[in-house]
Amino acid sequence: MSNVEQFKKAVADAGAVAIRVIRRPDGSERLVIQTLGGLITREVPLRGDLSQDVQAATTSAKEIVASARYLTSPPARTLTSHTTFDRSAEPPEPLPSRSARRP
Repeated sequence: MSNVEQFKKAVADAGAVAIRVIRRPDGSERLVIQTLGGLITREVPLRGDLSQDVQAATTSAKEIVASARYLTSPPARTLTSHTTFDRSAEPPEPLPSRSARRP
């Protein structure tokens, strides 16, 4: 399997697409990845070590996929309160009396 195929497979497994490898005028290379719908595009710098480069591409792909899901998720219709314990068994706390605060 060639290096390009390894990048394509790793990025596809994360839910994105590897578009191309670009070379900058200074000689550095970057892998261009994009979400499936094209909403987010990111350039991932390539360092020269294949295993580290594949890991960096996979991490970036997961990040842009998560961001795209967040950006395209339906808006919340209700607000919910998530608590770590059930307060229904406790008696309700009394509200402070307004008359108690007056001098």
